[in-house]
Amino acid sequence: MKIYISGSIYGGTQKIETYKILIKELEKYGQVMNKQVADENTIANEAYQKDDDIFCDLEKKLYDADLIFAEVSIPSLGVGYELGFADKIGKKIIAIYDCNYIEKVSTMIRGNKRIKLIPYKDIREITDNLKEIIGL
Repeated sequence: MKIYISGSIYGGTQKIETYKILIKELEKYGQVMNKQVADENTIANEAYQKDDDIFCDLEKKLYDADLIFAEVSIPSLGVGYELGFADKIGKKIIAIYDCNYIEKVSTMIRGNKRIKLIPYKDIREITDNLKEIIGL
């Protein structure tokens, strides 16, 4: 299974340790396609790439993915765009959020019944149940 992980980078990296945990756990079930979401140097590294090259690379990964797994605790234009794009091309989407960090997420996420939205208080609630959450 190819898994595209989505999380805030430019919107804020407060959940980067959570992204690292998720990537480690998701790798048990498939290929995580864009681990840079958990790299503290992503913004600096992207300074050496063209925006359109980054966009094309991420777009291809979204097309190739079997599952989009998003941590949506931090509002992010990029994550929202990725989820909207993935939804329009019919991808399976799971979005999780830390309800200690944010009370509720955008209505565009909450209201979309094609997105499986899961709140958590401790990331272990997700990682301990990941196999069931992703439907394996």
